[in-house]
Amino acid sequence: MRKILQEQGRLCDVDTALADISARRPALTDIATSLSLLLHARGEAASALPTGPVLEINIDPATLAKGEPLLAPFFATFAKPDAELLSRFVTAARIVLPAAAQAFPKLAPELAKIAVLLDTPGTDKDAGRDLAAQLLAAIGPEAEFATPPQTIEDIAGRLSLSAPALHMCSTETLLALLCHAARLLEGKVDQDAWRRGYCPVCGGGPDVGLLKEGQEESEFLVSKAGQLWLHCGQCGTLWRFPRLRCVACGCEHPERTELLVVKDDPREDVERAHLCQDCRSYLLTVNLVDRVDRVNLEMLPISLLHLDVLAQQRGFEPLAPSPWNSLS
Repeated sequence: MRKILQEQGRLCDVDTALADISARRPALTDIATSLSLLLHARGEAASALPTGPVLEINIDPATLAKGEPLLAPFFATFAKPDAELLSRFVTAARIVLPAAAQAFPKLAPELAKIAVLLDTPGTDKDAGRDLAAQLLAAIGPEAEFATPPQTIEDIAGRLSLSAPALHMCSTETLLALLCHAARLLEGKVDQDAWRRGYCPVCGGGPDVGLLKEGQEESEFLVSKAGQLWLHCGQCGTLWRFPRLRCVACGCEHPERTELLVVKDDPREDVERAHLCQDCRSYLLTVNLVDRVDRVNLEMLPISLLHLDVLAQQRGFEPLAPSPWNSLS
């Protein structure tokens, strides 16, 4: 779908989106600039990484039908990462951490120290690839099976670093790897085999939904506005989802959902939040059927931050929490 949107001239680059956000909502300029720095770094990291996948993934429709994301086997390697994964993590960190230091100045001194430690050659404990292995194991889904099992807080305490700085380093570097992997895999997802509210590639939650013109099969046919595509807040993959089904809990009762818009906003017809009363979650959406300007999918959630504020003030939670929309 990303390729189709690009061919249709619906997408713009990060800097164009940043300029648009700054012009329309000046109060968001600083936060949008911080995200743009990280997005540029992810792109640079993707160019620096090997073109092939870090792990050969078996594209099995039966596995997708059972709800297992394509990168589940990749995450399973974090407890005992191999040399190739460690090499890629260190390569990405060299590019991502300076950008993260610019985006989050208060963490800059610690991020610089972490960057030096990760770039230390050899096999010293708590440095270089040893530190990379510890960080991957600590944030992986099977952290309890690492040798030895430890948390980000454990590592941070031993290195006299703050846990937020070490967590920022780990997650932002991992996001660069995930975005690189997703570009190799997202075109291979069988959209007919996936009906989940989480990403078929990495398992992340959606940070925004896109209403796109197109034919609808009976399962998805609920409005003339067309198809709903969800955008992964972790790796950027796009996937189809039924229009009036809650992404989080599956509720399909119209009386249990509502639309949140900003009254008298010039874009209230194309920018909305879908609220679910059953699970108290919300999904930001943009109607590309009626919206005529170009968008950047990764910057789009920042441009909708005013809707995050309104939804969270009413006690609803985002489907994909991030440093940008965690407002409490």
